[in-house]
Amino acid sequence: MKTKLSFLRLTFVASAFLLLPQFGSASSVLPLTTAEQVAASSAIFRGVVVGADCYRDASDGLIYTRTSLRVIEGFKGTFPTIVAVVHPGGTIGDITSYNGWSPRMKHGEVRLIFATRRPDGRLTGIQGAASAIKLAAPAEPTQETLLAEIRALTNNGQTLGDDVTDQTGFVTSDLTTGLSDRGGGIPARFVQADAGEPIIYLIDADNLPTGITLAQATNAVIQGVNAWSAVTSLKFKFGGVQSFGTNANAINSNDERLYIQLHDNYNTINSTNTLGIGGSYTSSSLIGGIWGAGGNVAGNEFFRSSSGNVVLERTNATMQNLATFTEVLCHEIGHAIGMAHSSQNPSEPNNTLKQSIMYYLVHGDGRGATLGTYDPPIIQQAYPTNNTPPYSYRRMMNVTTSSAGAPNVPGINELEVRGYDLQGTPLTMQTNGVGVGSSGTGSFSRSGNFIKFTPNGNWANPPIDPTDGSYYERIYARFSDGTNASAAAEVRVISHSTDSFPTVRDGIPNNWMTTYFGNSNPTAGPNRGATQDWDGDGLTNIDEYRTGMNPTNATSAQRITLITKNSIEFQAKAYELYELHASTNLTTWFRAANPLIPTTTTGTFADFTNTAPHMFFRVEKVP
Repeated sequence: MKTKLSFLRLTFVASAFLLLPQFGSASSVLPLTTAEQVAASSAIFRGVVVGADCYRDASDGLIYTRTSLRVIEGFKGTFPTIVAVVHPGGTIGDITSYNGWSPRMKHGEVRLIFATRRPDGRLTGIQGAASAIKLAAPAEPTQETLLAEIRALTNNGQTLGDDVTDQTGFVTSDLTTGLSDRGGGIPARFVQADAGEPIIYLIDADNLPTGITLAQATNAVIQGVNAWSAVTSLKFKFGGVQSFGTNANAINSNDERLYIQLHDNYNTINSTNTLGIGGSYTSSSLIGGIWGAGGNVAGNEFFRSSSGNVVLERTNATMQNLATFTEVLCHEIGHAIGMAHSSQNPSEPNNTLKQSIMYYLVHGDGRGATLGTYDPPIIQQAYPTNNTPPYSYRRMMNVTTSSAGAPNVPGINELEVRGYDLQGTPLTMQTNGVGVGSSGTGSFSRSGNFIKFTPNGNWANPPIDPTDGSYYERIYARFSDGTNASAAAEVRVISHSTDSFPTVRDGIPNNWMTTYFGNSNPTAGPNRGATQDWDGDGLTNIDEYRTGMNPTNATSAQRITLITKNSIEFQAKAYELYELHASTNLTTWFRAANPLIPTTTTGTFADFTNTAPHMFFRVEKVP
C-alpha cells in the first residue's frame, strides 16, 4: 500500500479582541483518580484548540467561554469532528469575568478533556481546569502513561458514553496574532528563512499600468519584498521576468516560490474597486492532528506555504500612480507571506491599525512600500529576527526484508535525522510516534536521532518515485530549540527488497546483487560478500550498496569529482542527505554550506563559505 500527499487551496481571514481584566474569583477541587474521572465523565477525548468565543447566558447573566477543539482521539462517547466545551469566565466588551475553576485554553494547545453535560446540555469539564489537562505534542512519557491508562479503562475507546455530536464546535483564527487563518485557525509560513535561504520570486509583467515602465515596476517589487525582509528573517531573490501563462493564484507549484503578476489578463479580480489580491497555497492538514507542517514559533503551530501569489488590477487608473502601485504590491506580498488585514473597518478609529500597510483600504498618500508600526511585530510572529526556528531535511529509506527475520546489520534499515539551527542552539528531537507503520509492513523505533524500521515480513515492493510524496510507511521528526520547533522532517519507506543470502542475512538485497554480480548468492564468485571489496576501491560491497555506488567500478567510490572557486561536485546517491565541511588546517572543521539532497547521482554544492586563502573540503553522507 502507498499513500500520496495532497495540497488544498485555503481562504483566510483574521480578527482581534482585547482582554480588559475587571474582577475575578478562584476555586479549589478535590483530586480524583483516573478511574474516578473516567467513571464520572460523559465524554472523554483528546483534541486541539481551534476556536473560542465568549457569550453572556441569559438564564443566569454570567459570562462564559466556549472553546472548540478538533478531536484527535475519542476515549468515551461519540463526537463531531470539532466539539465545543464551555466554562465560566470570559470577556464581553470591556468586562472580563475571571473564574479560577475554569481552564484558560489557548489556540493550538492539545488538551485531554474529561467532560460532563451541564443542565443546559452543553459540555463542561467535570472539574474545570483539573479536567482539561494540557498535553505536550507529542505527549511526554508521564502523559503517555496517563493516556495508556485511559485507553485501558475505556477499552480503547469502546466504553459507551454520551453522543455529543449535538455539541458541534467552530473554527476561528488565532485572535491574538493578526496572521492569516489558513484553515482551522492556523496561520502559514515559508520555511526557507529558517535555513537562511531566500524565497525566489518571479514577475509576470506582460502588461503594466499606463505610464509605468518595466524598470519602475520591477523596482516596485524589489521595494515591496525589501520592506518585509528588513523587519524579519526573510530573504528574497529575484528569479526573473516571465509570462506565467495563467493567473498567478492558480499556480500550485509546490516549489515555495512567490509568483507576482503585475496585471489581471486572466480576469481573476472581478470587483472594479479591488486593486490586488495576494495569497498562498498551503499544506492542508496537521501532522498527527497536532504538528503544523511549517513548524512552531513561540508555541504557535504553522502550516507550510508551498507557493505564494500576487495579482494586480493594472487597468484601474489609481494604479498609474507609481507610489500607489508600490503600496498595493507591498500589501499583497504581505498577504502572500502570511499577513491578514489589520482592519476591515472603513471608519477604523485605531490609527495604528489604519496606518498599517495591511489596512484593507489603499492609503494613496505616497507612502509606497512603507510599513506601519503595526506590521513588524505581527509578521515577526512567523519570521522572528533574533531566534529563527531550527530546520531539518526529509529522508528516504530503502528497506531490506527477509523470510528469516529482519537483518540486524548496522546502517541497514536505519538512518539519522539531523537538526540544524542558525544560532547554534542545542536541539532536541521529537517524533510523532513510533510503532506499527500506517500500511502495516513493519514498525519504527528510535534510538537518539536514529530511526530504524523493522519489517514484519518478507515484503518485496518496488521503489516509489521520491518526488511524488508517496510512501509505504512514514514517520515524522522535528527539532526544538526550547522556544521554536522545526518544520517536520519526513522519513519515508520507499521500497522493500528481499535478502535471501547467505544463511545469516547480510542486509544486501537480492536484486542489487543480481544487478551488479549477475547472481544474488554472494558465494557464486569471489569477493562478493558484504564485507569484501570486489573492485578494490576501499569501499566494502555493503558500503557500496549503502552509498549508491557501483561495486564493480573502482571509479565509483563516492568521490569529489570537480572543485572550483564556487562549487564542488561529488558522486552521490540520489535523494540522500550530504553535508559539506571545510577546514583551513585539517584539524578544525566547520559546515560550509547548508546540507544538500541531490536528485541525481551527481551532487553540487554552490555558494559555500570560501574566504580563506587555502581551504580544505570534505563531503559527508549523513548515515
